[in-house]
Amino acid sequence: MRDLSVIQPLLQKTLNFMDAVAHWDRKAAKRAHIVGLQGEKRRLRYLSREATNIVTWTEHKAFDVLKLDICPQMGTVDISALVCPMSTMNGIIEKLWTMYHEIHKIANDMVVAGYRSFAKPLYDYVEVLFCILGELQRNQSEYEKAEYEYHHISRYQVTWYNIHDEYEAKEESQGYKDG
Repeated sequence: MRDLSVIQPLLQKTLNFMDAVAHWDRKAAKRAHIVGLQGEKRRLRYLSREATNIVTWTEHKAFDVLKLDICPQMGTVDISALVCPMSTMNGIIEKLWTMYHEIHKIANDMVVAGYRSFAKPLYDYVEVLFCILGELQRNQSEYEKAEYEYHHISRYQVTWYNIHDEYEAKEESQGYKDG
């Protein structure tokens, strides 16, 4: 029999944190929708589903591999600071950095405990967060230069076709991939 005294608390922490991540992302997506950040709404909904998938996978894998019947313990999340496009962008970026660091730490602790397989979905998630944070911070810089004028923001959020997207595919066809 394996000593579960190290991994069980880490799995519980994973479930609790990732469930809170999914809940925050879902609530923040609605707020992004309300303040007109339609692209961020979609991005946050995507992240919420990915976090929920990690929770589900972890619950079932913990039972299959370790015979642990654990589930997330519901916490609370606060999106009250997300009130306009600027505070919402700032809040999303700040929260995603917090998530990035905490999830990375949990994954590292799992590896140290000898459970790299449980850490893999967490590392995958933080890689996605890392790429998204780069995009968000670039957008935020553009919004600040435009003094958060909504016409400029909406072009970044919902424009179907632009030069950047057109040339991204062309660069990738040359072998260059950004991120």
